[in-house]
Amino acid sequence: MEGAPLAPLALRLLLLATLPAAGWLQTGIPEPPPPGAPKDSIRINVTTLKDDGEVSKEQVVLNITYESGQVHVNDFPVNSGVTRISCQTLIVKNENLENLNEKEYFGIISVRILVREWPMTSGSSLRLIVIQEEVVEIDGKQVQQKDVTEIDLLVKNQGILRHTNYTLPLEKSMLYSISRDDDILFTLPNLSKKESVSSLQTTSQYLIRNVETTVDGDALPGKLPETPLRAEAPSSYKVMCQWMEKFRKDLCRFWNSVFPVFFMFLNIMVVGIIGAAVVITILKVLFPVCEYK
Repeated sequence: MEGAPLAPLALRLLLLATLPAAGWLQTGIPEPPPPGAPKDSIRINVTTLKDDGEVSKEQVVLNITYESGQVHVNDFPVNSGVTRISCQTLIVKNENLENLNEKEYFGIISVRILVREWPMTSGSSLRLIVIQEEVVEIDGKQVQQKDVTEIDLLVKNQGILRHTNYTLPLEKSMLYSISRDDDILFTLPNLSKKESVSSLQTTSQYLIRNVETTVDGDALPGKLPETPLRAEAPSSYKVMCQWMEKFRKDLCRFWNSVFPVFFMFLNIMVVGIIGAAVVITILKVLFPVCEYK
């Protein structure tokens, strides 16, 4: 993998394979979850810029679980690769506020989730699953994140044998080395397997059970707003189109790297054959072969 820290990854593989302890393994000092946060949640420290120019420190709470061979982030299924999710989650302000409602609130975030799987041994169901996350936006505002919480899961037959958390700088993570242009977008926040904690108060309306989405249109000056536009519901066809689009980009990138080498080799072959024919013809003219009778 390009830019991935191979030495720490190899050390983690060795540790996960040789540790005799059973059950859950937690590294570092666990912080008590904030009120209202899920028990198996993680908190990501980020900084945002307020309207008055001051820097605000906040914590984004994400619920990352592994059930039946599938990784879920806030109950949304995430496949292998880098997925960008826009969803509602709990945000905690790192400020001394007496009012709990001002310290905790639900906001819309855009987060990148990396999921990678490696088989531990050939022909075995023992696998290592690595999960990393990077928060990009909170309520449409850009955020800065210094550290990444990496979750390593050692699973066998869809059961978790080891669960380890690491904290490492964002610049040294695998997620940082992957371009954001290759992210798989997942932008329908209410298509969850569980109902949301609270409904989203936005101009867009999402009906969970009917999987029906309507987006309000903007009215022109002096005119009434038009009928809300019906957005296309997600389907396996759209997912397949996204996969094919990614495959097309990868194929174009591969062809662009192979194309010059191929034509350089073809050019050498053509020039070599033509040059050899010209040299042989000149030698035959200068030194004709004499036949003895």
